[in-house]
Amino acid sequence: MTPHHLHATAAAWSIHTAMQQLGALAAAEARQRGDTLTDAAPILRSPIHGTIHPIGGHADPVATLTADRPPPLVQTWAQRIQRLDGRLTWLAGMYRLPAGRDPLERILTALPALTLPPRALTLLASHLADEDELARGWLNQPPYRTRIPGECPGCQRRSLEVTTAGPAAARTVVCTADCRHTPDCRCPGGVEGVRHIWPLGTVTGGAP
Repeated sequence: MTPHHLHATAAAWSIHTAMQQLGALAAAEARQRGDTLTDAAPILRSPIHGTIHPIGGHADPVATLTADRPPPLVQTWAQRIQRLDGRLTWLAGMYRLPAGRDPLERILTALPALTLPPRALTLLASHLADEDELARGWLNQPPYRTRIPGECPGCQRRSLEVTTAGPAAARTVVCTADCRHTPDCRCPGGVEGVRHIWPLGTVTGGAP
């Protein structure tokens, strides 16, 4: 797979791990409230809920309780899951991926063999990275990566990290120095201008 595929796959598996954690929180919250996980779904239809800034960030509505305003919208874990699921459904539809009930599963299944122009793949990886950041932000969770020994073949810094989300076959190594491929770079399989990323084993020779 190209670096674009690797970045997209790493982000998708990170979202998968975050969704599992969100699901556990939603189930616990539902038990505590005595609700079902879909009780508050109408709130998600608010036209201001979950807007996206032009710079690519995310914003949630913040309301102030006054005599002439409705109560503030309190977002439950279930609502966050539905919001994320909706965004992933839109993304899978935009790329016309094979149909299925779970949009993230559609994305993960299609990614290895997905044939698209580099620009489209870059955009897909960027979208998935945004959703990953959103999900982990709700959880206050840093990237699912751990430091490993070794030196980046690009910048020669000891700043390699391996992903910890997803199956072993999908694990990747990145340089946290944010170095990118250049025409004279010695890194295997790089694409000019794209942040360095390698399948686990390409750089480390095996498991971390």
